[in-house]
Amino acid sequence: MDVAKSYEFERQPAYTRLALRAELSAFHWEDLQRSAQEILAELENRGHRVVLVDLTSLDYLGSAQLTLLVRVWKLLKGRNARMIVELKSPVVREVLKTAGLLNVWEVADSHAAAWQMLGLSADGRRTMPLAVPLIGLLALVGAVAGASLSIWRSKAFDPRIMLIAELSCSAVALGAGLWTAIRGSGGRRGVGVGVVLASAMLAVGVVLIQPRVTAPPENRERQRDHGPPGTADNQRTGSVPAEGGSGAATEADQP
Repeated sequence: MDVAKSYEFERQPAYTRLALRAELSAFHWEDLQRSAQEILAELENRGHRVVLVDLTSLDYLGSAQLTLLVRVWKLLKGRNARMIVELKSPVVREVLKTAGLLNVWEVADSHAAAWQMLGLSADGRRTMPLAVPLIGLLALVGAVAGASLSIWRSKAFDPRIMLIAELSCSAVALGAGLWTAIRGSGGRRGVGVGVVLASAMLAVGVVLIQPRVTAPPENRERQRDHGPPGTADNQRTGSVPAEGGSGAATEADQP
């Protein structure tokens, strides 16, 4: 009988899944011992820290299979690793209870329950820390505040410094939003998508309004007042239009 069909290893970033298949119950003692040696060698050589033993495909648990599970548990316990047993069959649960292992091992009734015991999300991935979306929101608020100051209080701050600060905050918000949208789930994923869109549009808007904000003060006053082109130039040079035609020149020619 093919020993490889009796079990399956699936390695995930947060855990390793060891699934014992139903064919294991039909194995002869020699084949079962060979499977046990391969499983123990895999666990010992790869250094798995968290092992999820999946027994959901088993409707019965004999003494040989129970011995295998005890050997796996002792190996992991000796390496300070963690083992969670996932099962569905009432018969398997009763066998573990009779052996006194139901209160010793961590037991889950489903994949979702096992993932919850490991602190994972509902899809088996690591839970997104709250700090990441929070950083994205704070950076987005900072970028919005900087853009508002650039528009309404433009004379109080250096426009170039404000531009760098606004784009930096937008970049931080964009990065945090992307990470939240990709790695998060549920409401946090929606928050990440919103932060990405808002930070991207804000960065584009900051770049577009920057020429108006950084324009010289006299040009902004000219655009606001719509005065004649020579008005701002006269104010900048300090010259005053002569009254009475050549009166100013006549006074300058007097000794």
